[in-house]
Amino acid sequence: MEIVTLQSILLNGIYNDLGFMVRGKQLMILVEAQSTWSANIVIRALIYLMSTYLDYFNANQIQLYGSHKVEMPKPELYVIYTGDKGNHPDVLSLKDEFFPDMDCCIDARVKMIYLQDSDDIINQYIGFCRVCNEQVALHGRTLKAVKEIIRICRDRNLLKEYLSERETEVEEIMLTLFDQEHVWNIERNNIRAAALAQGLNEGINLGVMQNKTQTVLKMFRRNISVEDIADISELSVEEVKDILKNASVQH
Repeated sequence: MEIVTLQSILLNGIYNDLGFMVRGKQLMILVEAQSTWSANIVIRALIYLMSTYLDYFNANQIQLYGSHKVEMPKPELYVIYTGDKGNHPDVLSLKDEFFPDMDCCIDARVKMIYLQDSDDIINQYIGFCRVCNEQVALHGRTLKAVKEIIRICRDRNLLKEYLSERETEVEEIMLTLFDQEHVWNIERNNIRAAALAQGLNEGINLGVMQNKTQTVLKMFRRNISVEDIADISELSVEEVKDILKNASVQH
């Protein structure tokens, strides 16, 4: 098995949860974990798949522009959904979700994995995620929440062996993820605030300039000199001339 998980340290970079190839590069499997339902899952899975293929072709120096048909590993896409199944489908299809009544030239199908009456590792992971969400809701993204998550999961036999052997490591990883998410949220808020402030400033400046333009034109039509208009409007003579020129007014 060869790990091919996409990784990025950039805030808006492309990265997926898990990717690996098995059986001598015959099969490529990409797995996502999702706690909130969205049909956009299938779009992201397709982006991850094509990005992983691109890395694969580059790493193996495979030429796509030649006449020889290349060999590529068969893809399988999965999403481990930690929420309730409800009426969600067993397979999420790009065509069915976004182009149901059209002849679409492309499709991607993602196998959805939900909580089942089983004690396998995937169901234990889903149980772990649910405990995590519950404790974060109660205690926030804190060390207390992490310790409660580990304690409860041990009691319920959810990833018990792993958590018992690597408790300190798990605590550090989860706290790092909490801190990282906090930093990302701050950065997103800063970006939104900066964009809003820029938009407001541009709008205010535009409104002020539009008012001054109207004032300049009114004064000019009353035969007030360019120099006096500039003095009254607190604009330069060159700015007044530009306004008159753009308005197709001849002095």
